[in-house]
Amino acid sequence: MNSENQHIYDSIDLLVAKNVNFALFRLPNKTSINLILHHNPLPETLSNPEMLNGKKGFVIAPFNIAESSPILFIHPDVILKGEDEISQYLQDNMSSFPETTCTDNYAVTNSGDFEKYKDKFEIFHRELEKGQIKKLVLSRTFDKDKKEDFSAGEIFRKACVKYPSNFIFLCNTPLSGTWFGCSPESLLSGEKNNWKTDALAGTQDISTVQNGIFWDDKNQLEQNIVVEYMKSQLLKAGLKSECGEAKTIKSGSLVHLRSELRFQTDENFDIGKTLSLLHPSPAVCVFPKEEAFRFILENEGYDRKYYSGFLGYMDTEHRTDLFVNLRCAQIFSNKLRLYAGGGILTSSELTSEWEETEYKLQTILSIL
Repeated sequence: MNSENQHIYDSIDLLVAKNVNFALFRLPNKTSINLILHHNPLPETLSNPEMLNGKKGFVIAPFNIAESSPILFIHPDVILKGEDEISQYLQDNMSSFPETTCTDNYAVTNSGDFEKYKDKFEIFHRELEKGQIKKLVLSRTFDKDKKEDFSAGEIFRKACVKYPSNFIFLCNTPLSGTWFGCSPESLLSGEKNNWKTDALAGTQDISTVQNGIFWDDKNQLEQNIVVEYMKSQLLKAGLKSECGEAKTIKSGSLVHLRSELRFQTDENFDIGKTLSLLHPSPAVCVFPKEEAFRFILENEGYDRKYYSGFLGYMDTEHRTDLFVNLRCAQIFSNKLRLYAGGGILTSSELTSEWEETEYKLQTILSIL
């Protein structure tokens, strides 16, 4: 990224301050950044993924689609690509953006406390021992005071440098507030007849690895469960997938196991139905989906909102790239709320699962 264009990121902070509908993002393994702007003060709201068919724009979907947290759609009234184009446009047009009233809905959750996490872990573990649910994802939050000189734009810039293979995003709407993240997981990407989704599981902190990366039985089982689940969900949409070999991928100081499931589509491809089947992804909910989803809503103890949902740019006539909202933070006026979770199996241990969430939180904490 060009350091001479630093003022772009100052301008992005002004968009946040004015509460403008926008999405700033950079795709994995790309260098160019993209900015989507919606002139309407509010984004479009949708009640289910199937309403995304035929859409073009930036979508922000929650973990649990509800009246209080609908799917949000930022229409691309303005599409800008690259630092130079973004810089020039914001320089010429910043004064024309109206300021929309912002309601800071920050509320303490206590889900970041170890004792609270321990209680929830035991509840989740007991449920798994019953044998009806194979795997659950338990998540938590971590709240941090914002420094006086905090810059969302600068954090985005740092993330682009530090995490070249992740999907980096910073988006804002008056309905969702401001969200930032560095997702390592594709939910649905493709164009024309060629599409793919990721099966991602297993986490290790590279700094703790002494003699090379070794994936134990727990992590390999977790990965196999995810792959089989994703295959079965795609089959429900009439899509037969081919799964590549599980590979170790790097995301900052963490490594994960990832398999790509690729599939071909025809002219009848229903992207909305496919998203309904893939979301929530195994990385954030798991198997069986309906039972796991319901259990998490009833027992996790806080509202995930847009964490563990999905987001990204879609153009059903051209290319779509949607990602699971992982390694993310919600930005309030005086606070930052970071989110992290991990897969729980009957073989899981409390201390190692807590440590895994600590590692994942460092993805964001390390660039603050």
